[in-house]
Amino acid sequence: MPKWLIILLAIAALAGVIVLEQTREPFPAVNPVPNAQGPAITPPATAPTTPQTASSTVGVPALPLPETTQPQTPSEIPSTPQTPSPVAAAASATTRPPQTVSITVPPATPAPASPFNDASGETPSGATTDASALAESPWAGLPLSEFLGLAAGELVRLSPETVTFLGLGAQLGMRDDHLDSLTAEWEATYYALEQAIVDHLVTYDLARETAEDRLNAEIYRASLLNDLAGRTFSDNAYSVSSYMDSYPTYIEWFLTSLHPLETLDNADDYVSRLSEIPARFRELESRLSDSEALNAVPPRFMLEKAVGQIRETGESPVRETSFYTTLESALTAMSVVDTASATALLDRAAATLETAVLPSYVELADFVSGMAAHAADDAGVWKQVNGDEYYAYCLRSQTTTNLTADQIYDLGVAEVARIEDEIRTAAAALGLDSTATIPELFGRLSETTGTSLGDDTIARCQAIIDDISPRVASAFLRMPTQKLIVVDGGYDTYFSAGTLDGSRPGQFFIPTLMPEPIYDLPTTTYHEAVPGHGFQAAYAYEADIPDYIAGLSFTAFSEGWALYAERLAWEEGAYDENPYGNLGRLQDELFRAARLVLDPGIHAKRWTYEQAVDYMINNTGLEESYVRSEVERYIVTPGQAVTYKIGMLKMIELRDRARTALGTAFNLADFHDVVLGHGELPLDLLERLIDEYIAEHQG
Repeated sequence: MPKWLIILLAIAALAGVIVLEQTREPFPAVNPVPNAQGPAITPPATAPTTPQTASSTVGVPALPLPETTQPQTPSEIPSTPQTPSPVAAAASATTRPPQTVSITVPPATPAPASPFNDASGETPSGATTDASALAESPWAGLPLSEFLGLAAGELVRLSPETVTFLGLGAQLGMRDDHLDSLTAEWEATYYALEQAIVDHLVTYDLARETAEDRLNAEIYRASLLNDLAGRTFSDNAYSVSSYMDSYPTYIEWFLTSLHPLETLDNADDYVSRLSEIPARFRELESRLSDSEALNAVPPRFMLEKAVGQIRETGESPVRETSFYTTLESALTAMSVVDTASATALLDRAAATLETAVLPSYVELADFVSGMAAHAADDAGVWKQVNGDEYYAYCLRSQTTTNLTADQIYDLGVAEVARIEDEIRTAAAALGLDSTATIPELFGRLSETTGTSLGDDTIARCQAIIDDISPRVASAFLRMPTQKLIVVDGGYDTYFSAGTLDGSRPGQFFIPTLMPEPIYDLPTTTYHEAVPGHGFQAAYAYEADIPDYIAGLSFTAFSEGWALYAERLAWEEGAYDENPYGNLGRLQDELFRAARLVLDPGIHAKRWTYEQAVDYMINNTGLEESYVRSEVERYIVTPGQAVTYKIGMLKMIELRDRARTALGTAFNLADFHDVVLGHGELPLDLLERLIDEYIAEHQG
């Protein structure tokens, strides 16, 4: 997969949000690649590091990053939460208005008309359609849905890591024994296949297809064109940094957390993949040099931190590395494996780690140290060659809109002011000092409501799910049947989807090793579980969505829905008897609004790291250590952080449009079925679906 796709996998993986472990039918048998201009593909080898910019991918969704609350210190944990006194007055003061708001995303620069089989019959921009080549394509004459299923399977096969990620090795006849290549040559092959698919799509007259097949083709095409548009910026991304999407961190996670280790063959494949790490790092160094030539390097302090992280791994005792202990634990758990075979595999792994893998980490640390010596402290991508164009692409890709950096920044300033006013009004109703600074206000709120730790946090979140599910049931045509459980997440917060056959339920991971502010637990639960990510994933799984769509994700949609879900819970009365929790909801929305200011502030307006940290602390009330890690995230994932509010505001805008147009005929459950019933969508396609829904019900 292209370099950005590797980084998206890293973001998804390290967040623990794996929504791909599904029991779907396998992809169809794969035909030869048509028109692929690039090196021959002998078994798929290994993958590049390109921008972490695309919000949609082929076969592998761009998944949500973890949303964790600010850490608390153990001394702040009371034995029992204090009971608020002015609850009744506050509940009255914060009664929700009717389900409508006057918030809209500012109009963006109009997007060009879609050339995908439009009335003109023209080929999409960038397509390389050749009539004779298309006629000779192995896809020629196939029905649209069959072609797209085959094409998606071919793209998946090009990336052995994606095959493992999807769990498709057995169906595709592939072992889990290779890593993806990081070379530009491999990347060219991947892009060539994507372009061939786009070219072949032009041969279909969508007017003759069913409405559902036509929509699915447009969703898939949007994903491909988004990927292809990012090829220009292949080396603008940050492949190594102190943040969790750094390639060395990702590859360690991939092998120790995702690679299957249930059989002796799995273990043998694991050692084979270990042996490929040095080659991947050499390829990485070559790509880092290309990025350095574009001045596409993180700030010096992030590179210096990365050096320490990489070197720590490289200098660890072999048998204490996660690489070794993971394999050792897995072999111990394999009761059918004899001691001699297990010992031989462990000895091979130890030798590979000692002579190849760990030295390659040290070598990479030295290389990155050299980069750090020449790096500046500038945080934004504006410093890069073509940095402004790159950031504009990041925003288009992540938001699936044409909003500019200035428009997003101005929207953020307005939203921060609006939400802060709501917070002060709600705080005054609770008897809190509404003139205090935001950090002071939320510091006192945490003291008032207390914190939760360990099993108590799990129990509280389960109780919240049990309460919210019947509350929101009337807002949907159906409630997904997939079970969802609350799981110990250690220090992390995230959602992991279950399987379609129900053999593994959806899992909401919540931190238990750090105190969680009680006032924020409801909003976190609504975002990650019901009616947020967990609900949306289950709703889509139980819809009739083809495989080639089920593997796609659009960040503005998924995160927009999760943030919309927080507000929906409020609208359905979830906070009527919990006004302190409503302040937590408003703080979380304020946090996402501040990102609209911070992200373009860093990447377009040349804010410094410290300037960004100060803004976030002063305007959200979050703890400094958490804020610093968040700002590092925004530095190396340009555009991703703005998707939450952009997606939420678009969904609210579309709901208001439908309610206004339909009046008493508007049905919230019908509206939500249109939004959720097709999987994840680019926002422009979502808008078109809602307009069609309005027209149909008006008629």
